[in-house]
Amino acid sequence: MLKQEIVKRLEKVRQIRAQKLGYESIEEGVRKKENPLYEKGISIILPTYKGENVIIKCLESLANQTLDASLFEVIVIINGEKDRTEDLINQFIAERQLENIKVVILEEAGASIARNKGIMMASRQFCTFIDDDDYVSSNFLEEMYNLADQNTVVISQIFNVEEDGKVQASNPINRQILKSVISKHSPYDKLYTVLTLNACKLIPTLYVQKYKYDESLQSGEDVVFFTELTVKNDLQYVVAPVTKKVVYYRTLRENSISRQAMTFDFNVSQRLECIAKLNELLSLDYISPIKRKFIQRKINAQSSFIQSYYEEHKEEYDRIINAITNKKFIYFPYNLLNHDRVEQLVVSYCFPPYNDTAGNVMAKRMRESGKVSDVIYNMMDKVRNKNVSLNQMVDDLINVRLPINSPSSFSHWAHIRKFVDLGMEGAEELVEKNGVHKQVFSRAMWAASHFLAYEYKMKYPQTKWIAEFSDPLIYDIEAKKRVVDITEPAYVKKLEAAVKKAGYPSPNDNSLFLWCEYLPYIFADELIFTNKNQFQYMMDMFPIEEVKPLIQQKAIIEPHPTLPEKYYHMEEFEYPLLSNEHVNVAYFGNFYSKRNLNDLFDGLKEATSEVKDRVLIHVFTSKPGELEEQLKNDPLEDSIIVNGFVDFYPFLNLCTKFDCLVVNDSTTKDNKPINPYLPSKLSDYKGSGTDIWGVYEEGSILSQSENITYLSPLNDAKEAAKVFEKMVLKKFPG
Repeated sequence: MLKQEIVKRLEKVRQIRAQKLGYESIEEGVRKKENPLYEKGISIILPTYKGENVIIKCLESLANQTLDASLFEVIVIINGEKDRTEDLINQFIAERQLENIKVVILEEAGASIARNKGIMMASRQFCTFIDDDDYVSSNFLEEMYNLADQNTVVISQIFNVEEDGKVQASNPINRQILKSVISKHSPYDKLYTVLTLNACKLIPTLYVQKYKYDESLQSGEDVVFFTELTVKNDLQYVVAPVTKKVVYYRTLRENSISRQAMTFDFNVSQRLECIAKLNELLSLDYISPIKRKFIQRKINAQSSFIQSYYEEHKEEYDRIINAITNKKFIYFPYNLLNHDRVEQLVVSYCFPPYNDTAGNVMAKRMRESGKVSDVIYNMMDKVRNKNVSLNQMVDDLINVRLPINSPSSFSHWAHIRKFVDLGMEGAEELVEKNGVHKQVFSRAMWAASHFLAYEYKMKYPQTKWIAEFSDPLIYDIEAKKRVVDITEPAYVKKLEAAVKKAGYPSPNDNSLFLWCEYLPYIFADELIFTNKNQFQYMMDMFPIEEVKPLIQQKAIIEPHPTLPEKYYHMEEFEYPLLSNEHVNVAYFGNFYSKRNLNDLFDGLKEATSEVKDRVLIHVFTSKPGELEEQLKNDPLEDSIIVNGFVDFYPFLNLCTKFDCLVVNDSTTKDNKPINPYLPSKLSDYKGSGTDIWGVYEEGSILSQSENITYLSPLNDAKEAAKVFEKMVLKKFPG
């Protein structure tokens, strides 16, 4: 039975019970003292599978309870292959003349199936779960019931019973319970293991019947069930007084989880199924930070089984990683597997989960290299939206994330300096634990990245420093010099001393962006430029001639990377506005004076009516209202569909659905000798398999790019019209 069906069925059972008693809701039935929804007392849910050798000891402990027998029911669910269990139970009931034991027979085996049946049958105010080979102290039910409340979970002590019968009162779980009595931490911290056990708890039935054990899980179903119950409700937790000696006796079996033989199926596959269910809880928007941390702790515990398997089977690293990444988790502690594989430190001021092109490009660069890395980035909550799914691009390649809590700024020196100082503190702690990184990789537009990487290189000169420039820094898109100074004379003097010691002149300039270029030029071991025009422009425009031979020596041209095909299907995006009767052309991005949609619009107006009637232009932009206003009463209004901004994975998926994707150059001919820009989305388009139309400026890298299906010059409506005609003929030949 599907989870949704069982949950609905449980809800229906409770609703019918409430309606029979004349209540409008379940909650009203719980509150009322007359004709309550649940009878007073406790329902004990006791599943058993081939339990003939253990069930009687369990039942004896229940028959010997100090709580009046009228105040509890025992629901025994016999499931799976038959043995003598049923006969033994019936004999026990007859001999002891018991009237509060109900026996249910299920053909299908499975503890989860049996527990779900017991949950549906529970009719008392509170529930507790007992396994057939466990037993409880004689005062267990009475003392737990004395503390019970409709919003409270009561917890007993738990003693381990070895196979030879020896009782271990001192065990990790029981020590956690005992310490919790005096701890001032939240129950999610002090009782983090206990809260997700089947054993040793008394829970209001109202809450238990909201959920079900996941019958698809082969193990870990108790963790998932109780994590869901815990985080979706605000329950109170109380521990029975230690002096009362209220004890759940848990028998340790040879096939218990802690003693399972190590296999890929159990340690990896089954754990991942459990972790997948826990990740579903993490995706809920209303989960508080402390509960989110609790869920992550549960995931960490399950992941430790995977780590144990990895430590014994390191040759299976790729198999394990592939199994994990195929699940597309929001959260997984990859550091458990990556701690001994770190190859570099990445410094990227903007980085996933923050939604920013610069951060995405760095993640793609890491994906391309395949190197396991520690990553330092800034917490950019005030200036960028978070999208945790972006982490899936690169999480499996990360050992430690170090988000730095400094004010986000492109050019404010005090804020950049705070990032650098805090980043170095974190980097030094990493070095103390694991040694100096083989290399440090930094990427800028965001200038702070290179300043932190410089400090790391100075501290650990044996490290190879790779510095990437996404765009020119000293001059903006309009060729205006960015006038921002390093407002710390002592720091500038330190930089001047370093470059003089390296044999290069001081620039006699406090310009932040000049230094952001100069320091990598001198001290980095490798310089990455994303295209040859960018390299040529930045070198030609740099004011210190002496360093230019060094720049040429270190320079490497590496275009923006393209993600593997699977990332284009991470999130399938339903877009119903595609028309089979038209050529569907898509433009993604914003538009401004130096980069706009004029070529598309003017080209379509220039086209013949036959072509025009066959074309739809789909625009995805962060300011759709502005474009819609601009198009009012325009002859093309019905040919242009305006959409809002889409997140990165939906964008990649959409790229695969259109007939053609448009990428256009920024206009630079009026103020730059060459066009140094290459739009990063071209690299994303290339992986989509869709035709690409490049609207280029003469001499630009876009005009020379491979994998471009159509080309037309900027500001040339006639050539743009010809491109539309070619598209129509391609899709509708003849």
